[in-house]
Amino acid sequence: QKLQQQKLQQQKLKQQQLDDAKKKAAGGKGGGGISVASAAPKSGGNGTSLGKPPPGFTVESKKNDTATKNNNAQNMPIPQLPPNILASLRSNSTTGEVIRSHLSLVILGHVDAGKSTLTGRLLLSLNHVSQRLLQKYQKAATSIGKSSFALAWFTDEDDSERERGVTIDIGTKFAKTEKFDFTILDAPGHKDFIPNMISGTASADCGLLVVAATTGEFEAGFARGGDASYSGGQTREHIVLSRGLGVTQFVVAVNKLDAAEPAWCQERFEHIKSMVLDFLKQNGFKEARITFIPVSGLTGVNISNSDKVEDEDGWKALKKWYKGPTLLEALDGFSSAKRGYEKPLRAIVTDVSSEGKHVNVRGRVVQGFIQSGDNVVVLPVGDDANVVRVERGKAAQEGSSPYSFASPSSTTSSSTSNESQLDGIALAGDTVELTLANIDSARLMTGCVICHPQPSLRPKVEQRFEARISIMERLAVPIIRGSSVLLHMHSIDVPAVLNKLISSEKRGDGKPRQNPRVLTGGVTATVEITLSERLVIEESNECKALGRFVLRRGGDTIAVGLIDKVLS
Repeated sequence: QKLQQQKLQQQKLKQQQLDDAKKKAAGGKGGGGISVASAAPKSGGNGTSLGKPPPGFTVESKKNDTATKNNNAQNMPIPQLPPNILASLRSNSTTGEVIRSHLSLVILGHVDAGKSTLTGRLLLSLNHVSQRLLQKYQKAATSIGKSSFALAWFTDEDDSERERGVTIDIGTKFAKTEKFDFTILDAPGHKDFIPNMISGTASADCGLLVVAATTGEFEAGFARGGDASYSGGQTREHIVLSRGLGVTQFVVAVNKLDAAEPAWCQERFEHIKSMVLDFLKQNGFKEARITFIPVSGLTGVNISNSDKVEDEDGWKALKKWYKGPTLLEALDGFSSAKRGYEKPLRAIVTDVSSEGKHVNVRGRVVQGFIQSGDNVVVLPVGDDANVVRVERGKAAQEGSSPYSFASPSSTTSSSTSNESQLDGIALAGDTVELTLANIDSARLMTGCVICHPQPSLRPKVEQRFEARISIMERLAVPIIRGSSVLLHMHSIDVPAVLNKLISSEKRGDGKPRQNPRVLTGGVTATVEITLSERLVIEESNECKALGRFVLRRGGDTIAVGLIDKVLS
């Protein structure tokens, strides 16, 4: 009986405390809520759901837990390289005890300017391909009536490219000069393959612009275009696109000067130089970061001082008036690229293949670093994965494939001693091959972004953004609100709509116009763009590769742009 009385008293006391709490909450209109972790009823007749406290009550413990988790996510430190590696990367020492700088070089120019042939000659001069392989290609090219295309076959490896004599896709090679490790991206020059050219240029730090010096060829490549049916030569478009995609330094190779009339004519070289330089400066390039070189990719004149060229007379004719650097010397004159080693990881996938239980992906690390054993997440799908293997792209030795993810043993001993500390690590700027585990290959595709799994270190996955765009000079159809376009960003393209025209300004005017009704050629504008699907995007000042884009419509480039603000 005493136990029963005690239980009844406890129940009355709890009920009284609960009633008092309800009255207090109702009287204060919820402003003085109390914790009811133990006093909240499991069910009730006041409309509250099972397990939820009535109005006016706050579950403080849950709020505190959520706040703690959010703070931990926001304060998650960015993984950093060991201090000794970072010091080697940042060092300007010339003693050889530093990690070599890596640059991505895109080869640009009008169709038939000799880009692939010049690239092949460059690889041959650096001993990254063998004379035996060249002889094999010469024999095969001669058998189909294209004997002069043999050097181009080092980069044009597809049968359709060799038969047509036209580069279709980006050819990737690795080269090693005295100063830099280069990833060479041989871009197509034909107008039909501009999307492939955009994909390669978006990965580049610097450019080699190849201009044909022969009469008629330079003029065709540099033509402005007079109407909507002809938008002009690809030399101009490549310059505009490369600047919009972040290339800031160029070597301009005036090729085929041996076929000019007369051969190795200084006046022809100076004429081409003046026209191209003016256009480069108009598009924001600094003259100090541009070098013009007269060359012949076919005969090897002025590629390297150590070359035994086929045209000795041409070399002598050139040296009568030209006292500048060779092509290799000019490439070593590039400035090192600034890398975001300390930023969160961003690696863009460009190719995917499955191998057993694992998935092999190729791509480029655009900022941060990645190493074997890392746990990563793949966006926009959001799947987790584990990095099993990391191999950086390196220049192959003579006689092996120049497209080789070489092991450290294939490099020179001095290079190995300096870079052995990077085994299993890929840095910002590196072209890389990764093996991933615990992820389905069907979930990976070109354009995916690999990053750290922590939410605070991931880029945004959104569908809308505000951007600054620069409209091409010759625009066939003006841009209005609601215009449909195709947006190209690194290796992907998606449909998009310009759903708001915020402001516009004529170049050099300095007078912005708010809410314009139409955008015409030659203006810069701030617009809001909505994509057809959610993509991994960031402000351009945070990540260049995920914040720069190109807009195309009807097969023509109409604008290049930078993302200013990502909208949710």
